Amino acid sequence: MLTQQAAPSLDQLSLVDLIDHIEATHHQYIRDTAPLLAEYTEKMVRAHGEDHAEIKPLAHAVNELIAELMPHLMKEERILFPAIKSLSLGEPTQGCFGHISNPINMMLHEHDNADEMLHTIRSLTNNYTPPAGVCNTWLTCYRTLAQFDADLQKHIEVENTLLFPKTLAL
Repeated sequence: MLTQQAAPSLDQLSLVDLIDHIEATHHQYIRDTAPLLAEYTEKMVRAHGEDHAEIKPLAHAVNELIAELMPHLMKEERILFPAIKSLSLGEPTQGCFGHISNPINMMLHEHDNADEMLHTIRSLTNNYTPPAGVCNTWLTCYRTLAQFDADLQKHIEVENTLLFPKTLAL
């Protein structure tokens, strides 16, 4: 959820500035953090995968989420966001997707998929609660996953509740 303090300031941004915020804050965070999560889960599989049944499915779920998010970011940055910026500036869009609602609907669908994947990851990690006595990699992985989850939820909410409705209102 957007905090009451953050919502007014983001809501006051132009579409161009809101997109710049999303890219600089949330997209960059995903790009910086996703490789770390893949590394942590890979180490956990090697060290604990045979002794803890949840580790291999967790690594698979994390890798699946990352594999979904990376092309999602590219579609937003290369197709949707430039079109939104053009529309907001009164310029023609260069997209071959018809009405702007078409790529927005695709992004909403992908956001729903990401939310389902996060639900799976939360379930596999007992809401990011590590078992007692686990190694530092495990602790770091769960802490980073919890932060990643929170950021991704905020990211999706900003797009779903601010960016997309403001765009469709143009």
